[in-house]
Amino acid sequence: MQDGFDEIELDCLTGAVSYYIRVLNLWISRDLEKKLASLPVAGGTGKISTLFMVLHQPGITASEIMSFAGKDAPAMTRLVEKLIADGLLERRPDPDVRRRQQLFVTAAGREVLDRVREIVEREPEDAFWMLSKKEHAQTVALLRKIAAAYVERHNGLDWKRKKT
Repeated sequence: MQDGFDEIELDCLTGAVSYYIRVLNLWISRDLEKKLASLPVAGGTGKISTLFMVLHQPGITASEIMSFAGKDAPAMTRLVEKLIADGLLERRPDPDVRRRQQLFVTAAGREVLDRVREIVEREPEDAFWMLSKKEHAQTVALLRKIAAAYVERHNGLDWKRKKT
């Protein structure tokens, strides 16, 4: 089956997964940004995933989220500060370790996540209309496998293991 990529020469990029992920990220992110434009999580990356991680792991810290958000410490700090300033997150001192700051989603944050959930749940039809349900599930499974390996490589699960 031929497609538009057959008409251009990409050299070594023709078989590079990273190239296609980058192209998809650009197009899908543009479309998603349009849908999120009215929400305080629009613009930039990491806000939505951070909010969902905090929602489901109340008390998690910014440093524990970094690997999953693909951020370094300064970028993660800026992202958390923005979410706090927007009233979507709150920070509280850990009762056991005073230097540790735990994160919690606010009521406003929960409302935003409800709206985000509605948008993301339409993703298979809106962004991946060309895939069957089976192909979509396979694509998600493969990308999740790759992402999990990178997170694991960068010790992203260490925080969870220490608590159990």
